[in-house]
Amino acid sequence: MNRHHRAGSLFAILAAPLLLPAMLLAGCGPSKQAARQQASSVVAAPAVRSTIAISLEYPARIRPRQEIVVSPKIAGRVAAVKAEVGQAVRADQVLFTLEAGDFEAQNRQATAALGSAEANLTRTSDSSLSSQEIQAQAALKQAQVQYDDAKALADRTAKLYNDGTASLQQRDSAKARLDSAAIALDTAQQNLALLQQKAGPQSTGLASTQVDQARATADLAQSQLENTIVRSPINGVVSTRTVDPGELVSSAVPAFVVIDVSSLSAEASVEESTVRTLRTGQSVPVLIDAAGSAALNGIVETISPAADPRTQGYLVKVRVTAPPAVVRPGMFARISFPVQTRTGVLVVPNSAVFSETGVTSVFAVVDGKAKKVTVQTGISNDTVTEITAGLIDGQLVVTEGQSFLADGQSVTVAP
Repeated sequence: MNRHHRAGSLFAILAAPLLLPAMLLAGCGPSKQAARQQASSVVAAPAVRSTIAISLEYPARIRPRQEIVVSPKIAGRVAAVKAEVGQAVRADQVLFTLEAGDFEAQNRQATAALGSAEANLTRTSDSSLSSQEIQAQAALKQAQVQYDDAKALADRTAKLYNDGTASLQQRDSAKARLDSAAIALDTAQQNLALLQQKAGPQSTGLASTQVDQARATADLAQSQLENTIVRSPINGVVSTRTVDPGELVSSAVPAFVVIDVSSLSAEASVEESTVRTLRTGQSVPVLIDAAGSAALNGIVETISPAADPRTQGYLVKVRVTAPPAVVRPGMFARISFPVQTRTGVLVVPNSAVFSETGVTSVFAVVDGKAKKVTVQTGISNDTVTEITAGLIDGQLVVTEGQSFLADGQSVTVAP
């Protein structure tokens, strides 16, 4: 083989790898061009006039319609508890009782003093003054003895209380007995003085006044006796109980909490920029995680006229309509309050709008082809975006399948 023949063969071998791709490209070119012209299937939606609202979400807490803290009006020791946590109660139903022994004694003493005062009023009108004076002297002596006994008992109890061997209740009970004895003694002294002055119109008036005072004391003693029975002020459910039998309680102790769950509300604190857009009766969605992902309907019930000085927020109360049984007071919630609303604006689904190098565009469907259109947008929410320029009413825009579209490409709109 000569040198030229070898060179030609070498050239053919070196050129073969270069010619093969060219041949392959030449053979595949028509099929790729056909693929570009093949119509793509897309999902499209029309640009429509609608109302668009922007909302802000605020944390909230579920509250009952009423929440009443029940405390006894008087101090005393708990005798019995009649209701438990979770129990439904009616208005005036007994929740617990206090030991009533001392109050019953005070009531009897006050009732006796009233009877004595009424008898004295009757005697001042009688003509037999001498016999009345003898009776008054005997009553005075008896009242003096009772007072001396009561004072001695009160002094001893006070000393024992200071030494730590007597309770506060025992000291107060002895003092109450002394007070009643002092009232009886004072009444007896005045009765005798009236008779000694040969009872006249003035003494009759004084006796009448004494009857009024004794009646007031008796009414107070009766009221305190009735206050040993503590009742529910409303129909509801017991949510808290903090007392047990044998425990000393006072009016400062929140013994029970009764809640009315006939309706529930969500309470949120919002800033002034939001509260000025709200109105009572407005419908807003309420999301409660414990109730599932679906939003519940809420109605704005009250809007605080002044901000809380601690948080600078305005308390807004939203009544939850028809809450499911799983929703309970104390649960966390979220309320979406609309802060901006526009009506009759042109909107498209959010998925139709995209941005490239700072330019906002959509693919419009024109004569079966995708046309890239530059648009100007306004406000948007979770679902739609306002279009202020670039589209017309009813114009179809691609909402799904635009990721690989090219301007002018043929498209088929899926049903």
